[in-house]
Amino acid sequence: MPLSTPDATLQAALDAERTGDRENAGALCRRLLGQGSTGRHALAAHDMLARLLVGQDMAAAADHALSAWRITPADPTRRSNLWQLLTHLGEAGDVARFQGRRDCVGLVALGNALRRDGQALRAERTYRRALELFPEMPVTLSRLACLCAEQHRLEEADALFLQAAERHGGRDAVTRTAPTFLASLREGPAPAGIRATLAEGAGSADRPLVVYASCDAVYARKFLPTLVRSIVEDSGLDCAIALHLINPDAEAEATVASLAATHGAGRFIVLRETIDLTPLGDNAKTYYACSRFLVLPDLLAHWRRPVLMLDVDLLAIRDLNPLLATSAHSDLGVMSHALKRLDIWSLLYADVLHIRPTMEAWRFLDLTRRYIRHFLDRGLPVWFLDQAALAAVHLAGFAGHAAPRLTIYPVDIHSSTVMVDGEGRYWTNDSAYFYSVRATGGGQHAVHRLKHRAGTTADVTQG
Repeated sequence: MPLSTPDATLQAALDAERTGDRENAGALCRRLLGQGSTGRHALAAHDMLARLLVGQDMAAAADHALSAWRITPADPTRRSNLWQLLTHLGEAGDVARFQGRRDCVGLVALGNALRRDGQALRAERTYRRALELFPEMPVTLSRLACLCAEQHRLEEADALFLQAAERHGGRDAVTRTAPTFLASLREGPAPAGIRATLAEGAGSADRPLVVYASCDAVYARKFLPTLVRSIVEDSGLDCAIALHLINPDAEAEATVASLAATHGAGRFIVLRETIDLTPLGDNAKTYYACSRFLVLPDLLAHWRRPVLMLDVDLLAIRDLNPLLATSAHSDLGVMSHALKRLDIWSLLYADVLHIRPTMEAWRFLDLTRRYIRHFLDRGLPVWFLDQAALAAVHLAGFAGHAAPRLTIYPVDIHSSTVMVDGEGRYWTNDSAYFYSVRATGGGQHAVHRLKHRAGTTADVTQG
């Protein structure tokens, strides 16, 4: 059937993409664009080409994402897609590839590549050239701001983040690095608490450590059984287990009751929080991530014991005592990845946090809580707010004050691979301490499918 109209060509491209014929889908989209299609046809073609190319040529994908954004600059999804691509584009080995390009994507990619290659001065000049030629692109402000923050040019970075926030919001809107801003949070009134109840098992107070995880009802059903089982069976820790449930339903409560019956009710601490998250809509997930930080300083003061706070979708895959021993003389142990510092909200990760009951740790966490509450109270529940807070407090929160001692865990405390059979037995890296679906970029399997750790991937022979 001849493709005589733009509608027919577009439908054929969509059908080809749906059936996995990526090559034909791409060719049909290019035909549409080559024929001078405009409006919704061009928009759909650019969107599809960005999807098709992202895994093989990120720069080409970014070119099409930019074209789609230029057609609908107010569309938040296309703006976010473009922002993500221009943030991740440009590895250290790509300097020569992008050298000489003067288009928007090429300049941002070159700036990123230079920065990852350690050529920060040239990276800054490239970003500034991109801003000069393409001032409408707020992502360049964000890239430059993060570069300044990495160099501890904190006031300059703060001004750039504010400019980027005015243009497109997003994570830049909840990223502040001026020491005066952090000082104003510290000196302000105490932040509001959360509405919650605390039920502590009779045997929990005798444990020298509290393992603490927080989640909503859906994640409670999906991830808590595996996390708790891994802590009890594989972590080697003598610990109480604190479960912070946000708006628990009957199924979540049944899950917790089953865990208590299986592993001993005395060791469990259950924190139940009730809050109306309807105003947040799809951004409720940000509150689920941040709520633990809103109560953590109070819990630390109440328990007066070390706390190991974990994302709920983690599994402990071996004895954790050697890891915690490395941070036993610091105030906080937290994971970082130097190669991720293109974004300061990836400077410190929120998924594994070992907290000792010191005044310095409490001050760090109290300021983190104030930072998060500041933006939540202003209607900015932006994803990664918790890690933006950790980075800001670390970089700018202790000007003129004694900073806490941090132990930085390397990123490979997470297993990057997992193999699982039909019975739920799984094999992971031989050196990591945790496995996480989210921290490893999605992983091969949902955590709740993993039932019992059988060994390491090295134990699995070919075939």
